[in-house]
Amino acid sequence: MPFGEMSITLDDVSCLLHLPIRGIFWSPQDVTEEVAVELAVDYLGVSQGEAQSHVRSCRGEAQSHVRSCRGSYYKLEWLYDLFVQHRAASSWAYATRTYLLMLVGPTIFSDKTFTLVEARYLLLFTNLDRCSGYSWGAAALVILYRYLGDASMYSCKQLGGYPTLLQCWIHEYFPTIEKRGENWKPADNCGLPRAMRWSYRQGVLKVDDLRPILDELTHADVIWRPFEDHRVWRL
Repeated sequence: MPFGEMSITLDDVSCLLHLPIRGIFWSPQDVTEEVAVELAVDYLGVSQGEAQSHVRSCRGEAQSHVRSCRGSYYKLEWLYDLFVQHRAASSWAYATRTYLLMLVGPTIFSDKTFTLVEARYLLLFTNLDRCSGYSWGAAALVILYRYLGDASMYSCKQLGGYPTLLQCWIHEYFPTIEKRGENWKPADNCGLPRAMRWSYRQGVLKVDDLRPILDELTHADVIWRPFEDHRVWRL
């Protein structure tokens, strides 16, 4: 932009999503199919045969979406079925892990498959008592930054990460860019994340239309401190 550069900060993540930005930052390494099977057996409560069959079936689908596919995956649909089964059987630890994987998979840990979640993230939920100690906001921002870096390349056709975070950040700081989503409900006096303030609206401008708008922005077109009245409500 003419007046300098701006980027999403941890404070923005905290206000928009109410995710903790302090705590343990741990990024699990990619896991092999064998490890993904062992994790599913030990922490999702499935049989060895079912886990092997499922993990292998995810390989082709992942490779068709992710060019540098190195790890293993679980299908979100499969996790939902497991969640229903474990909830009905009152197997609460298994049900909780499947639910949490379904929660983070298509949101803060989203990749370009949109139907799968990386098996390595199950390592975050092996000890459920530790979940509240992680810096989930930092993890969400790191993943989004990584995909934004990829998106800066001409050959990239799709954005991974959590687009809701990016979209709501744009709405908060740049009110003159495109049409902002209509307010759905107030978020400053009821303890809700600030992102709940916005509802999705399909845009009509393409990238080539937005570039001259960005080039013409001035410092007067930016809301520099959009969260001053909201910080008291964040977690």
